[in-house]
Amino acid sequence: MMSIRRWARLLLCASMLLLGSQAMAQKMLMLTTDAGGVNSSVEESEFTNMRTEFSNVVGAANVTRVSTLFTANGISAATFNPPGGPYDMVVVASHYRAIHPTNWAVLSQAVANRWANSVLFFVDGYDDTLTNDVQMLELLNANTGRNFTLGTKVGVFQSYPLNANSAYSGSFTSLDPVYGGFFDYINNVPGENVLYLANGTPVAGFPPAGSTALVNGVYALLVPVAQSNNGQGACVFATVDVSNFRDADMTLARNGGKIAQAFVRAVTDPGGACGLPTVTKRFDKTDVLLGGAGNTAQLTIEFQNATLQDVAHAKVTDALPSPLLIGSGPVTHTCTGGTLTATAGSSTVNLNDFGIPHTTGCSITVPVVWPNDAAGRAACADPVARTVTNIIRPGVDFTPASSGNNATATLTCQPGTLAVGKTVAWAAGSQATDLTGSSFPVSVFCTGTDGVVVPSIATSVTLSTPTAGAVSVTPVISSGSCTVTETSRPAAPANHQWVEVSPPSGTVALLAPPGSPAVALTNTLARSAASIALTKTVAGGPAAGVTGNFDFTASCGVDGNYTGAVALSNASSGTGGIAGVPQGASCVVTENTPLPTAPVNYSWGVMPAAVPVTVVASGNAAAFTNTLVRSTAAISLTKNVTGAPAGGVSGSFAFTASCGASGSFTGTVVLANATTGTGTITNVPQGVSCSVSESTTLPSAPAGLAWGRMPAAVTLTVAATGNAAAFTNELTAAAGNVAAIPTLSQWALMMLALMLAGMAALSIRAASRD
Repeated sequence: MMSIRRWARLLLCASMLLLGSQAMAQKMLMLTTDAGGVNSSVEESEFTNMRTEFSNVVGAANVTRVSTLFTANGISAATFNPPGGPYDMVVVASHYRAIHPTNWAVLSQAVANRWANSVLFFVDGYDDTLTNDVQMLELLNANTGRNFTLGTKVGVFQSYPLNANSAYSGSFTSLDPVYGGFFDYINNVPGENVLYLANGTPVAGFPPAGSTALVNGVYALLVPVAQSNNGQGACVFATVDVSNFRDADMTLARNGGKIAQAFVRAVTDPGGACGLPTVTKRFDKTDVLLGGAGNTAQLTIEFQNATLQDVAHAKVTDALPSPLLIGSGPVTHTCTGGTLTATAGSSTVNLNDFGIPHTTGCSITVPVVWPNDAAGRAACADPVARTVTNIIRPGVDFTPASSGNNATATLTCQPGTLAVGKTVAWAAGSQATDLTGSSFPVSVFCTGTDGVVVPSIATSVTLSTPTAGAVSVTPVISSGSCTVTETSRPAAPANHQWVEVSPPSGTVALLAPPGSPAVALTNTLARSAASIALTKTVAGGPAAGVTGNFDFTASCGVDGNYTGAVALSNASSGTGGIAGVPQGASCVVTENTPLPTAPVNYSWGVMPAAVPVTVVASGNAAAFTNTLVRSTAAISLTKNVTGAPAGGVSGSFAFTASCGASGSFTGTVVLANATTGTGTITNVPQGVSCSVSESTTLPSAPAGLAWGRMPAAVTLTVAATGNAAAFTNELTAAAGNVAAIPTLSQWALMMLALMLAGMAALSIRAASRD
């Protein structure tokens, strides 16, 4: 069983290989002549081995071969800039076929203008009938100002030592020595450009570090970026040999697995032989907040230069991701020279034609702002767009640089939130129901401390319980204040109404996330009230009507008792009401006692019946009629008969009390062998004036007698008591009956005679005087 320690070692090795392969993942363009003519199979074998060697390091998918160098105009600028961006490294290889002059012109431009960061020339020059080696040196001389020339020809396969004193040797220590043969040395090479020396050169013969003294018999040279076209060109490796990839003669066996790694390391390592500056960037904060001063940040772009020379003619363009803009404040850089453009309100930072000191590097500092405008707030509210990544692509946005990992800086806008709570309270006497699901629309108005007014937000709070609910609102700004106002309410439940006249509203100060302030809005439901219309009618009363208050009570069970009244003033009818009775209540309306004092000579009749009412919003009514009963009294009748015989009279004497508008009322007096008797006229309204008269239809008079003249009528005003009317009827002898005349007594006659004599004497005396 494999030990844990061994597993750990294997895992570590695998991780290192993985990291190494990722670090060396470069896009490579391999330009070759086509394999035709003499020794085409040998030539194609070398090219195939070359491709395999580099594919093993950078990945086969990252190696593109174009075999058109033999053909006129076989390459162009477009060859170096395919979809997806330019190549990091270009390898130019030829052996038995000539590279067409038109293609040399393109290659010269590629080096001078750095269409790729590094160009490696494996141009074999052993065949003197070809001029590929001469053309290569002319290209190098034109771009470096050097005077490289061809040296002696070597006709064997052997090794060539690495110049350990070279500043660029660190990338090639695994390829020491390199093997090749059948080529031409290069002469007039400054010591600082010598990479591999002639076979057998002792260490003591290596040129000193940084030497500019010319060296002959150089197997391979290297021109760093700083010396290529005044710092604007590509890093160049050149040898007049392609046999390094030859199957025969053990060259590939000795170089294989090392040569591609060495060159890729030289290109990818920032401090490598063809290393280039790197770029990083950062914001001084991770989060910004809208609504106040928290929406600004400082962007720093840093350039690292681990190469051995200052880098000139660099340029960088940083396009800020939307919605970021360049803010107000100083825009500075510590680089050498260059023109910096970063206008407040724009979104692009440019620094052109600047230098990057080696070792120390340099930086750009730019204030940026996440604007508190419609676009800025929309991005901040979006879960995806609220995080922006500012990217600089080495080799595209920043040159010279290897197209390695992008320089990125991330900034997140944290949106402010607000919790809106809704509570429904039931007033006393209400009949609470479940309001879950009811929706209450609200408007949210917010203003930042920066003075920016955010457009109103319309939302709704839906109750998640019978009486409460909440909703989270994202005003985005997190500095300032918000006012939440209810805009409408759902219809109140049956028989209830909303108490608040004005919609509830609340204002709260915003908080920086993750804080979230809350606004609580409360609505109150109360039982709706209605009125019961009362109608009062008084029947049987006097024309002048009645004056007084008639009180009523609506008894509504658990919903309570409610009172009202109808006031009459000299009237027989009127209206009133009982107010504030809960809708939906089942009530019984009754008239209360005591009633107002009845008018004189009247009394109240039976109380009217109660009226049941189920209270609705309108149309509730109860009508009551009270009857006044007129007070009555009796008129006592007395009957006297004169001239009656000793046996009296028998019969009924009828009487009528004529009381005008109040009517007529009758009564009788019955005599039985009597001359006097009494009777009564009943139910005569009190207070009226009546004329009591005797009916002319009298009982039969006793034999021999006749009734005399009728007695006069008696007029009286009926009082509660003491009303009386007396009538006397006279009996006289009937016609044809003689009655004895009474005579005077003797003394009476004597007195009458004396009186007559005296009267006569007086008459005579008077006559004698005449």
